[in-house]
Amino acid sequence: MDIFTQRKTLITTVIVLVAINLISIGFFIWKDNKSDHRIPNEPDANQIKAILKEKLKLTEKQSNEMSAIRLNFFNQEKALSKIIRAERDSMNEIMFNENTDEDLIKSLARNVSNNEYKMEMLRFSQAKELKTICTKEQLNEFETMVKEIRDYFKTFNQNKK
Repeated sequence: MDIFTQRKTLITTVIVLVAINLISIGFFIWKDNKSDHRIPNEPDANQIKAILKEKLKLTEKQSNEMSAIRLNFFNQEKALSKIIRAERDSMNEIMFNENTDEDLIKSLARNVSNNEYKMEMLRFSQAKELKTICTKEQLNEFETMVKEIRDYFKTFNQNKK
């Protein structure tokens, strides 16, 4: 092979590899955004709502209140998750910077942990709200079902991974 053919082959190979890399990066970014916290699909949410309604013998009003509580929780959780992710991203950038500002890292780490605490308190608040709409018998049944229905009360990005 002469030098021009080799160069042409090399350039073509480099272009193909760059294109593959760009496609791969785009795919991973798309997949990451797609698996971001999202509201459960209607069929899944409706199916779980129906199971809860049947097993706990919820009235229509109780069922609707439970859905509203869950939706409110989801929206608040999503906002907190975005803040936590942004703080962690900032922390990572600073940690691997040539001149690391340790005080800033500690401050960001404290913010992350404070927001994680807020997230747990948000879950607790949701549980308290759910308990207020149930009767004593429903609460007893609910207690036995908690593990079975925990996926309904968790973020769906954990399920979709």
